[in-house]
Amino acid sequence: MKQLFLFIVLFLGSTILLKAQTLKGMVMELNTSKPIAQVDIQNLSTKQAVETNSSGEFSINIKLNELLSFHYPGYRIDTLVVTDYEYRRIYLTPIKGFNILKDVEITELSDVQLNQQIEIAKQQGKTVEFNGGIAISPSRLFGKQAKEARSRYDLLVAERENRAIASKFNPLLITSITPLTDKDLDLFIVKYKPSYEFVMKSDEEQIRLYIMDSFKEFNKLSSEEKEKLTLTKE
Repeated sequence: MKQLFLFIVLFLGSTILLKAQTLKGMVMELNTSKPIAQVDIQNLSTKQAVETNSSGEFSINIKLNELLSFHYPGYRIDTLVVTDYEYRRIYLTPIKGFNILKDVEITELSDVQLNQQIEIAKQQGKTVEFNGGIAISPSRLFGKQAKEARSRYDLLVAERENRAIASKFNPLLITSITPLTDKDLDLFIVKYKPSYEFVMKSDEEQIRLYIMDSFKEFNKLSSEEKEKLTLTKE
């Protein structure tokens, strides 16, 4: 009887150990200890996948002795064998010389990744913001890496500004105010695309007024004038 009881206890204990539990932790950059958002984390046994949040934190179900993989563009893939459920801090190592723009289209980057890459390009280009402008360190002005970084910086900032404009000046809003469709809608968006500065300081009502005023101007254009418009704003 005692042997049976011991067997049951051992069996239940082993079952509990085999049951998946929640592992929590944070993913950080090795050199700076800054948290990394949207790191892909996968349980290699169950294929369950999660992402770190904006604070670099994650939570995933996993059994003891199973493997987790951590993947983020520009960093070496890391794996972890789970031996307990203590809170984990994972440090990812940057790949030297990695250029995310060679491997990932800018438009595919999330907003968080875009901001991270802007900061990386700024540091690599040795640029410093002051009074809304950019100052470049003279000692790094003609370096190849710095030039490439500044070029990436310009592209990344342009993408961020375009996203901000598109979030307020978009086909859904324009068609809710005007009867524009198809080619006329495309031409209208190209010709009257507002500046980033205007969009950032304007509320929705001001954007709507801008669209209505622009639509009045658009209607005054002749067919010949519309034909001269291209779908690429100069």
